[in-house]
Amino acid sequence: MDKSENLINQVFKNEIQIKRIKKELQQLEQLNPSEFKITLKQSILGMHIYVEIPPMPQVNSDRPITFLLSLDNKFPFVFPRVHLLNYITRPTMSDGRDFIDQIIDQQWSPSILLYEIVQKLPKFIDLVRSQLGNRDYLLGLGKYHIDSDFESDFDLEDVEYHQVKEFINGKQVNRVFQLSNSYTLLLDQGKTITLLTATPTKDLIRIFKTNDILNLIWKTGDENERLQQIICAKPDQFIDAINSFKTGSSTRKIPVNEVTLQQYSTIQIDHLLEKITQEEDEVEGQLTKEGVCKLIESYQKAIEYYSAISDDKHLKFVQKLQNLLKEEEVQKLLYAQ
Repeated sequence: MDKSENLINQVFKNEIQIKRIKKELQQLEQLNPSEFKITLKQSILGMHIYVEIPPMPQVNSDRPITFLLSLDNKFPFVFPRVHLLNYITRPTMSDGRDFIDQIIDQQWSPSILLYEIVQKLPKFIDLVRSQLGNRDYLLGLGKYHIDSDFESDFDLEDVEYHQVKEFINGKQVNRVFQLSNSYTLLLDQGKTITLLTATPTKDLIRIFKTNDILNLIWKTGDENERLQQIICAKPDQFIDAINSFKTGSSTRKIPVNEVTLQQYSTIQIDHLLEKITQEEDEVEGQLTKEGVCKLIESYQKAIEYYSAISDDKHLKFVQKLQNLLKEEEVQKLLYAQ
């Protein structure tokens, strides 16, 4: 407890806060250590509480699932943030999102205790497990705190960071991209790191290079397009990275023992391959927007399936998808206003 007290005294200055945190940690120590392994660390903004829960079938069967409770130095007068650190879903939820709302299932109040939050973590994973095949549901979980501090002093799985300069009103402004197969984050790196935007990676319509400038065309909620222009030291590497995250072909694979009948019960691969052949013939015979969109969706399902079982066949469908999107007539069809 000596180390914990030193940490508490370094982070929190208000006597009320110190008493509250000490009581909270004592309650956490009373939890069954075989169900909840608790570790404390100081963070840039306050204190990190790492919580490991045992592996769960159909989700992460070979290693513990790790959550991070991030306490601001104003806690409990501001809510804690809860992050998931493991890559256990596709698209990933280990991307900096805060899941506090779904976990406590009520509005935050200082009367809510940390040990109550921790005890609800397995139930939250059960909720996620029931929706493993629902991509839109997984993307809708949690929230980002736009225009507020973004913590970068803990590890997230299968994300990449790229230093860039963004063109804003004719000026070049230093930025950082965090790329994942769920959301693409734009960060401002000043004295602290601030989250500026969080955009679903799937909403990237296309990216192309004009001289040294990278042009990113994003779909917006009103079915219009938004142009973002950046420059970076390794533009081709950035293009490859963001395209691989968009198509679901990033390097991290889900181990075979994490692939479950529940997760892929909606995918009968033989039927899907027949469907792809039929849709390819239809697109070749008559190019329509509906036909192209169906084919793109089928390619993405094949990529996700083969990536999940670490089968290199996913590369074949990545190439097919990229070739389709490169065709000039397809681009005109999909991206015309």
